[in-house]
Amino acid sequence: MDPYEHDTNRQSTTEQPANEAAPIESDATDLADELGRIQLRSVDDRRLRAQIETVVDHDAETIRLWYRLPHDAYVSEDFDKPIPWSDRFKFARLIDDLGYSPSSLGGIEGEEIILKRVDGNWHAEDPSQRIDEQRWSGKSGETGPIAGLGFGITILYLLLLFVATAGAMNIVGALAAAFMLCFLTLLVAYLW
Repeated sequence: MDPYEHDTNRQSTTEQPANEAAPIESDATDLADELGRIQLRSVDDRRLRAQIETVVDHDAETIRLWYRLPHDAYVSEDFDKPIPWSDRFKFARLIDDLGYSPSSLGGIEGEEIILKRVDGNWHAEDPSQRIDEQRWSGKSGETGPIAGLGFGITILYLLLLFVATAGAMNIVGALAAAFMLCFLTLLVAYLW
């Protein structure tokens, strides 16, 4: 019998030899769950959120953090022990950024941290190098000094426009109002 015999629907079929094991079951559901967790915890194409699993006092000069990645793999990272405690040390910056003190170090286990892939290895993102995304995205909710200045100039502009047009009873007043209107419009556009 031809191993590639055709059925009536014109699809290729093959007979499974008797000595071969049954087909492997699909991993689609498990893989979909795993990839879904990775997608939800990804920050961008180089960073993801992981959970700090364990803090280990590796030796007199090294602290090791174990992270749990979204797909349940574990990776570790070694840090210089911050002696003296100072923000010169990445470990001290991480602990401070998480809102903990050295005396409450055990509380970081279970906390979420952002990891960055560098040369194929996962490392905690250094808070001193992190771009403040909220500040750069413009979603901070604060208007800032430039927007406040622009609002003040707009009010001044409208007030002066009203005074100038009300006093423009002659040609000189009308030209002065037109000049002031153009000048203030350019000023507001520049500062806004």
